Amino acid sequence: MTGQHSPHTVGIVGTGRLGEVLAARLRDRFRTVLYDSDSSALRQAAERTGARAVQASELVRAADAVLLCVPPHAAPDALLHLARLAAGHGTRPAFISLVTGVATAKLRALVASGPAAGTDVLGLKPVCQYTALAHGVPAVFVTADRDRLDLLRAITSDLGSVVTGDEDSVGAVNRAATKAALAACENLARALSTAGTEPVLVRSAIRNVLAGTALDHPPQPGNPYTRSILDELAAERHAEPIGGAA
Repeated sequence: MTGQHSPHTVGIVGTGRLGEVLAARLRDRFRTVLYDSDSSALRQAAERTGARAVQASELVRAADAVLLCVPPHAAPDALLHLARLAAGHGTRPAFISLVTGVATAKLRALVASGPAAGTDVLGLKPVCQYTALAHGVPAVFVTADRDRLDLLRAITSDLGSVVTGDEDSVGAVNRAATKAALAACENLARALSTAGTEPVLVRSAIRNVLAGTALDHPPQPGNPYTRSILDELAAERHAEPIGGAA
């Protein structure tokens, strides 16, 4: 699909959390087909998202662009199998890897020779969390493929923005953010529970107040409530002993 900026049919490989969210979000703008080697998981994901479940051979015949949303350990074999299948059918969809744990260059090298030589393999690494993406929170996608930005932005236009940069940094960014978020949730739950707060209020504090504050970060400078809390945090940091000394 060289030179084509917007695909007509998007294929999604993998029915995990990200693949399922993308299928649900993209089906309103594209003909969307869904494939997974696990036929039971594929059937259930198709029912939940409304995307059409297909077999691998139909996927590579129908799709202009194929989004790889499989676990890192499965990505090389999945790509190689699908690229060879596409070559056998005489089709050349662009394969777009959203797998943060595998370098796009490694995947590209797999198909650089043999029957799948010439296959387009692009990187599009999401800085996102699947629940937030499902609820419409804009995400940032990182790619090193500057010459294919039109295609990548056409696919993600209502999901967020595409920037060029270091794809390999995305996995570490996502892991650090997930770790910080989980720590904040656990710390808040522990503090409120210790204070005798009812569980329903603890859960709402995490899912609404904590998550909502994160969505609103950085806060509006004119908000007196958040300004007072930021001042309180600054005072607490200033009061901490230097170097851990008491």
